[in-house]
Amino acid sequence: MIAKIVINSLVAFASLFLIAKILGKKQIAELTFCDYAVGISLGSISAEWAIDDGDKPWQVYCIAIAIFFALSIFIDFAERKSPFLKKLFKGSPIVLISNGEIDYINLKKSKLDVNALLGMCRVAGYFDIRDVAYAVFETGGELSILPRPSSRPATTEESGIKTDEATLVLPFVIDGLIFDDALSRAGKDREWLFSQLNGQDVKRVLLACYDKNTDSIFVKTKNTEKFADIVK
Repeated sequence: MIAKIVINSLVAFASLFLIAKILGKKQIAELTFCDYAVGISLGSISAEWAIDDGDKPWQVYCIAIAIFFALSIFIDFAERKSPFLKKLFKGSPIVLISNGEIDYINLKKSKLDVNALLGMCRVAGYFDIRDVAYAVFETGGELSILPRPSSRPATTEESGIKTDEATLVLPFVIDGLIFDDALSRAGKDREWLFSQLNGQDVKRVLLACYDKNTDSIFVKTKNTEKFADIVK
């Protein structure tokens, strides 16, 4: 019994390894929904094959694996031949920031929230969202950023312009919710925040961040109009 499980496991692993080599190398972040579904299915079939006690012939597992393998090849081929199928299977890039403004409709469509967007900007090296002119959420799950001309690192260094000390920008309001701990860290309170909002309804505020250098906040409100899509 143990010997059979060992043999089945080795054969199942060898089959998956061979299929992975044929399909080609692909980063985990670049996997599409179809790749993920095929991978999960192949893994489940191989796991069941490894612990099979003899109820099913080995040909059954080989046929199932071959079907999913052929399906993956067909989807890759169809995506290269048809833009419609490529968009259907892989999706299309989504513009999250356009001309420095957060596209609230596209943000909701992408299943991201403001915290996730800010985190992806920080990973890309942009701690102040005002430095971002355009941000595109790619089909692979990464965020492509086009910075404002004045925010490109080489520009200020080469021009010799003296810049302010780098400081972290604190989010005071995110998607209509006030973060009192951030206010406390900056030595501010809600009364000061409301005075800076100039009567704006806090529920309509998508993002309000505090800039220590200017001792002020900049506000992004929730827009209800769809921006023009610059990525096809």
